[in-house]
Amino acid sequence: MSTVLVIKAHPATENVANSVVIGERFVEAYRKDHPQDQIIEHDLYAEGVPEINSSNLDSWTKLTNGTTYQDLSENEQILLSRQQKLQDQFILADKYVFVSPMYNLFIPNRLKMYLDLVIVSTKTWVEGEHGPEGTLHNKKALHIQSSGGTYHHTDNEFMAKLDLGDSYLKALLGQVGIKDYQGIYCEGNSHRDPEDMAANREIVAKQAGKIAKTF
Repeated sequence: MSTVLVIKAHPATENVANSVVIGERFVEAYRKDHPQDQIIEHDLYAEGVPEINSSNLDSWTKLTNGTTYQDLSENEQILLSRQQKLQDQFILADKYVFVSPMYNLFIPNRLKMYLDLVIVSTKTWVEGEHGPEGTLHNKKALHIQSSGGTYHHTDNEFMAKLDLGDSYLKALLGQVGIKDYQGIYCEGNSHRDPEDMAANREIVAKQAGKIAKTF
């Protein structure tokens, strides 16, 4: 049995968000084709993401300097407990599905906050002789992304280089050892009327269903 971690990073609902609709279709198909697997889903905008701020840093410093978890304040324990749960889920998962729109050529800030929280030194990577070495091996990741422009299904070399968010996600996961990475892209939405957008979304959703069979 595999554990699939689905990370949705979109503030909108599935009724208006292309990436969320496609993500739901993927999960539906995956459940059908892999009934034995466990699927854990997080909606980062609905649930919120613990922010790395002075409270976090103070708590981490206390633990580093010898303070026990039991000696932390109740609020500090609650904060660190949720962070630890998210980190443990990420480390123990076998497969990852990230669902997001493109915002200003990048990923949404909630997804960046989540990644900053779960990808940490000594847990997901260690400092090796020749630089960082990932510790998360034999895992795979999928990024389902919607965008107004077209960055992947294009012969325009300039546009192909502008999807900084997807490139960042692939590079970051690769650094921690997750090399099996693929993307599903619902693109060009700014140039489509509602009917054309719905038709394109359906095409991409069917593609997602096919990928779910072998993911």
